[in-house]
Amino acid sequence: MRTYTTSQLGRIVLIHLGKGERVLESVEAEVSRLGIKNGILLSAIGSLRKACLHFITNTDDTAVNRFITIERPIELSSAQGLIVDGVPHFHLTISEPDGMYAGHMEPCCEVQYLAELAILELRGISLTRRQDEYGISYIDTV
Repeated sequence: MRTYTTSQLGRIVLIHLGKGERVLESVEAEVSRLGIKNGILLSAIGSLRKACLHFITNTDDTAVNRFITIERPIELSSAQGLIVDGVPHFHLTISEPDGMYAGHMEPCCEVQYLAELAILELRGISLTRRQDEYGISYIDTV
């Protein structure tokens, strides 16, 4: 187990995305523009017309992922995650009348009507990601 702490909180950033904007790509651009190195995605809700995600399909030492793209109206019920060294790592839950999906958010998720996100900036800590012996990235200090 690894634990990292900071008591230095920075800005709270609220992002509104409109029709056709891409969620992950827009967050990456705004995080870069604002110079946010580390943060927490506190909340994300909205509607999508395209959702791209992946999830694991096995329990072996080497992960096997299934990637799916859904291109129809779907609700972004929630998303959460971290921004480490300026790179977002988000998971989402999406729903439609016939079911729900959850997994790692991939690029190309497109907003249908709106998406609203809240990010809390973390200061006073220098984080990065490294890969373990199984190829899985973990948080570490710089």
